[in-house]
Amino acid sequence: MRDSQVRIAMSAFKAKVTQAAWRVKPSWFVVATKDGAIDPKLLRKTAQRMGADTEEEKGSHVVFLTQPKAVAGVINRAAKHEAHAPR
Repeated sequence: MRDSQVRIAMSAFKAKVTQAAWRVKPSWFVVATKDGAIDPKLLRKTAQRMGADTEEEKGSHVVFLTQPKAVAGVINRAAKHEAHAPR
């Protein structure tokens, strides 16, 4: 669990963002249907707002630990999509 967290680069909070990447780049989203920390309804709404390719998995807030194969599958699909995306 500790290894899934990274230190916050405080300098990131000073950076000026002119456009959110999720508005212009493809996005993928895993909704953990048993998330007790963030309501799955909010997760679905966020994914929809992003226009993300969304997959729902039974799992908790740490769905990458409870459903690692499913999450890896989403990552693989995203990587394959990007590998074939026009530049």
